Parts: sequence; structure tokens; C-alpha cells
Amino acid sequence: MERFCLTKKKTIRVNEDTWIVLFEEQIDFSPGQFVMLETPKLVRKPFVLGWWEESLAISAQVKGEGTKWIVEEAEKIKGHGPLGNGFKRNGKGLLIISPTCLTMAKAFERTMNVDVLVGSRTPILTPLEYETVIGNDEFLKKLSSLPEYDWYLVSGSRSMEKVCWEHLRGKEVYFSLEEYMGCGIGACKSCAVFTESGVKHVCTDGPIFRGDELCWS
Repeated sequence: MERFCLTKKKTIRVNEDTWIVLFEEQIDFSPGQFVMLETPKLVRKPFVLGWWEESLAISAQVKGEGTKWIVEEAEKIKGHGPLGNGFKRNGKGLLIISPTCLTMAKAFERTMNVDVLVGSRTPILTPLEYETVIGNDEFLKKLSSLPEYDWYLVSGSRSMEKVCWEHLRGKEVYFSLEEYMGCGIGACKSCAVFTESGVKHVCTDGPIFRGDELCWS
């Protein structure tokens, strides 16, 4: 893990509460890895690393003062990473993501053969090259009519994870669980998840887990 400072290049609004944040610098990372970014109160926030317009980028959903500062005010942001384990699979995959994971999709496209499906609760405000469905009902319809893929990876809200597991159970499905993390380095233990092989931690054992390894009850 390295400590570094990122210079914000520009932001792009995706929907009512989500933005893509582009940086001047570039760092080496593998698809699926994440970075912890510091806010003014020294609280660290996890963000999956990715690309946008050939720049290092993250997708950020504004939920509180920390993410609001990153999107609206920050010029320089202290970061720690890359963290977690990278992900690599052969065959044809489908990424099922929320707008908070758009930049991650770009990282996967660089090294793997993938299609991308974006599910958003609210209208998308910037042009996307990916298939996009708006609203829960349309998202459920799409899940019920998906073509067959060699593997699937889901990255979004907890509710998205659960509904995708209900529809894709029995297939090779993976879930990126970065939203659970607090410190990102295994110290706080807040990202513990129950698996079929015992308790694991998202930051050090993940952030990507196979669906049939997780305990869903």
C-alpha cells in the first residue's frame, strides 16, 4: 500500500446524487482494487479504482459531508492504496452495476471480455455507452431476460446484490462488497462478512467474493 496525493481534474454528474471524479495522476492497480480517500475530518472513504476518459477516476455517491467535500470542494485528496485483491476471469462476463461503479467497468474492459449493464433508480444525466435501465421494475424485467454469460459480477447497493443473487443463483456470480469497509487495512474489523468458510474481511480477503461463498440469510 502506498500513500499519495490525488489532484482533482474534473467532475461529471451521472444522476441526482452520483458523480465521476477524474484525477491528474495515474497509479498502477488491478481491476477490483480500491483506494481509501481522506476527508477533512480524517475519515477515510473507500472507492473502487477505475478509469474515465483515459484518466484515473472514481465514482462517488454523495451521502454526507465527506463525499460532498470530495465532489464539490476538494482540489487535493490524500489517498491510500491500491488495496484489496484484484479480479481476473476468462470467458465472457457481465458486469451488473449501479452508477457508483461506472469507472470500475472501464478498468474491467481493459483486461477482460465483458458487457456492462447499469441499473439506476433515477434518470442518467450524462451519455453512457452502456446499456442502462432506470427504475426497479425495469431492472427486474432485464434480470429475468439476461442472455447466458460465463460469469457475472455485481457491484452496487445491498438491495441490488440481493435481487441479483435471487435471479442468478446457481451461476458463477461474484459480488464486490467495498461499501462495507471502514479503514481498508484490516484494523477496524467493521467489514467482517460471514462466509461458508468462516468470517472474512472485505478489505483484506476481498473486496470481491463468489456468491455461493457468502451467507445470504
